[in-house]
Amino acid sequence: MGKSTNFSGQPIFNQPLKFIDKSEIRKIAKQPGAERYVKKFTTYHHVVVMLFVAIEGYHSLRETMLGLLASAHELSHLGLSYLVCRIMFPEANS
Repeated sequence: MGKSTNFSGQPIFNQPLKFIDKSEIRKIAKQPGAERYVKKFTTYHHVVVMLFVAIEGYHSLRETMLGLLASAHELSHLGLSYLVCRIMFPEANS
């Protein structure tokens, strides 16, 4: 069995993100007007953070925030240009 060269050189977390279409998520979010008052934390960023939570196996908001803070140097690989603050994340979940 040969090695696959599809994902060579990419971080492991970035590989599932390749299958998510940003434009499709934006289109779905704009239909009900969910991003009407959003300035920074868009629906796509929320999907990225929730995928990060699922892969890392976090169970609480505190674990999620500490995990994001611990991997802050890798956020550019995830498509996030800033740290998600503790107030923004539960607001987006609701």
